[in-house]
Amino acid sequence: MYFEELLKSIGDKQIRVYLDMDGTIVHYDVGVAEDFDTKRPLMNRVNNVKNVMKKMKNVSFYILSIGHEDRHITQKNQWLDEYLPEIPKENRIIIVRQLHGQLSSADIKKNYINNLNTKDQIVLIDDDPRILGALNKENKNNALIYKDSVLSD
Repeated sequence: MYFEELLKSIGDKQIRVYLDMDGTIVHYDVGVAEDFDTKRPLMNRVNNVKNVMKKMKNVSFYILSIGHEDRHITQKNQWLDEYLPEIPKENRIIIVRQLHGQLSSADIKKNYINNLNTKDQIVLIDDDPRILGALNKENKNNALIYKDSVLSD
């Protein structure tokens, strides 16, 4: 499995994988930012995450997702409770975009990753090239940045 081998290549240090949801582990129709709890899971990717969770004890998984409204936090947590309950609630970072003024999703996620205070290796997996590009330009924590396709075999 490519994803597992990629993480193994980092070595034995502690790894934090931050996963986007929409378009990464959940099917997302562009422009349809509603009903997150009923969206179709991308099961190959979800199963790859579960497989790594079982095999690699030095890897912790986090969700790093953006919602437009407070109710999206509840919807996304309901989806995670059904399809990825292995990711504990305290590892689910679902940020309401409205609370961040004019900041783009790319800046919100970049700022979150850059402000983490950890010695763990940070890995971000996202489908949005704007988010990946923003973090690639300013990467204070030397996070490893991957497109969502690393989850597909």
